[in-house]
Formats: sequence, C-alpha cells, structure tokens
Amino acid sequence: MNKSLVVLFIFQLFFFGCTSTSKKSGIESFKVEMNLEDKSGKFTVVRESGVGSDKKSFVSKYRVFSYEETGKKVLEQSIVFSVPGFLNKKFPLLRPDKSQYRVWFDGKLYQSETFVEVKTKSLVVKLESPESQWSGTKKYVFPGGNGVFCYFSQLVECIDYSGFIRKAIKSKAGKMNFHVIWDGFPYVQEQYLNIANEPFSPALLEYDGRTKEGENRFSLTVSGNVIFYLFSDQYDYAKVFWPSQGLSLYHK
Repeated sequence: MNKSLVVLFIFQLFFFGCTSTSKKSGIESFKVEMNLEDKSGKFTVVRESGVGSDKKSFVSKYRVFSYEETGKKVLEQSIVFSVPGFLNKKFPLLRPDKSQYRVWFDGKLYQSETFVEVKTKSLVVKLESPESQWSGTKKYVFPGGNGVFCYFSQLVECIDYSGFIRKAIKSKAGKMNFHVIWDGFPYVQEQYLNIANEPFSPALLEYDGRTKEGENRFSLTVSGNVIFYLFSDQYDYAKVFWPSQGLSLYHK
C-alpha cells in the first residue's frame, strides 16, 4: 500500500465523530457538508444519517472529496448500520450491526466489511484488496465490559442516543466508559501508533469543561490518543480536534 496515501483513512475516523447531532436524543435524518484539514491539505466531507429502509436500523453514510484539475474526486466512502435497543432493559443505545468501507489507492480498491454475529458474540471482518495480508475473513470475539460498543465512525450518534452528552452538558460533569469498534480496521492500525492491532479498543469520554468561546468540550481517550469534541449548549457540534494527528474538522 502506498504509505503516502494511507493518511486518507483517518478521514473516515475523524469525520464520523464530528457530524451534527439532533437536538433531541434519538434518530433523526440529516445531511451536512464540512471542511477537513490536515497536514496534507483541505478536503470536503459529505455526511448523511437517518432511518434505514427497513425502518429498524440507523444508517450513517459519508464520502470524502478532493478537488483536482480533472474535477471532483471521491477518495473514500463508508456506510455504517446500527440498531436501536436497550442495555439491561433501561439504558438506550445503538447496537452495532454492520459496516462497509471502500478506499482507492493508486487506482486500486481496498475494502472492508464487518458484521456482528450474535450467536458467537463475534465481529466478522471481511477484507478484499490487491494485497494478501489485507484479504480474507476473520472473527474477533467481543471483549467483556459494560456492554456499550460504538463504531468509531458513528461514535457521536451512538453516545448521543444514550443521553450521556445532554446529561453531561447540563450537569457540567460526567464520564462514560465503552468500547470503540474501529470500522476502518486494519488500515488505521497500519498508519497510526498506539492503536491496538485489533478491531476493539476500550475508550473513555469525559466532559472537559468550557472553552473561552463558551463551547462544551469533551475529551475522548482511546488507544493512547486524545480527541476533543466541542458542542454548543444546544448540543450542536462546533469543532473537533485531534492534536496528535494535526487534524481539525469544522462546518462550512
């Protein structure tokens, strides 16, 4: 794989943690266009979320674009499915179901699909690429913990659905432990340090005070990285920063 292009994989991870959330916890449809900047340049991300065609799932889609002399070009695209449910019959959450991810490097397609196999409590990961080490199918048993799992590319919607973000902003305090599912696995681990070479990572989301602009800041600690998410008092997204990777995302 062309290492100079692997940085594109971070777009999937970063953007999905940065979309506008609904003003009420639950499932609402939306479409948003945002600016993404890192050391390699500026890009446009288009994100859509809403109820799936089956009327039971919550679906998130995204595409990353660059603008070249030949015109607008799709660099990568992804779709994630989750199912609304409850933990212990009282804690609302989005249960991860499946994901599909595609990216092109030097004109070659690399793709990953995951789905949850309930019977074996496993995540099935299917890879297709021009390289043998990123081809084939494997199963990964879900780790123990509090039972909350969120696809990283749908992290904010997942946590918001639980009600945690609103409660933390109102009380100006709060912590939530859960597990991230890296739906970009294994490509993320190939490029970035301190991310375990497996699809699951324990994570902590914590209310981290207010910025001088009056935004509510949350810090996500996962695999040795800290990512900051900023919200208004109306629970709308303002900005996201991933300092160790030099990335920022903000509305147009």
